[in-house]
Amino acid sequence: MKPLLKTYKNTFIMRKIIALVLFGLFTLASFAQGDKLREEKVKYIKKKLALTVDEEKKFMPLYEQYLDSTANLKKDFKDDVDLAEVDLTFMNDEDCEKLINEVIKFKEKELELIKKYTTEFKKVLPIKKVAMIFKAEADFKKDLIKQLRKEKFKERKEKLKERKEKQKDRKKEEDTE
Repeated sequence: MKPLLKTYKNTFIMRKIIALVLFGLFTLASFAQGDKLREEKVKYIKKKLALTVDEEKKFMPLYEQYLDSTANLKKDFKDDVDLAEVDLTFMNDEDCEKLINEVIKFKEKELELIKKYTTEFKKVLPIKKVAMIFKAEADFKKDLIKQLRKEKFKERKEKLKERKEKQKDRKKEEDTE
């Protein structure tokens, strides 16, 4: 009986280790994906703004700081209040009020960052290009959503095709019996 118990413990420990390793790999993959997305966004913005060499030298470090600041702000907010995880069903009015105030506080901080960096961007870029930043960011989001929808549609189409093929195979098997 003892060896069986020992095996069970070893299996349990191994499962925990495997789970932790997989979690670490998925976390790394998501960070890598986030970095890639950020790189694509930066390339997109550079292309849309058609920066001169001098403008790029001055603007890009500021834009990178802006992206870092907004990412940190969003991370801090998500650490404090993860809206995706909030269940309003059984939340009382006082907790709802706190949640609303936290969201408003976050949005105010986000607006302050935008104001701060817009002022900085105006120092190194013509006003038209500063305005183009906001347009290019909106276009990037729109294009990204469009691309994700296209990929999701493609996946659905492939799954449907696989189901149809399986149905055909089953029908052939039934016919041969």
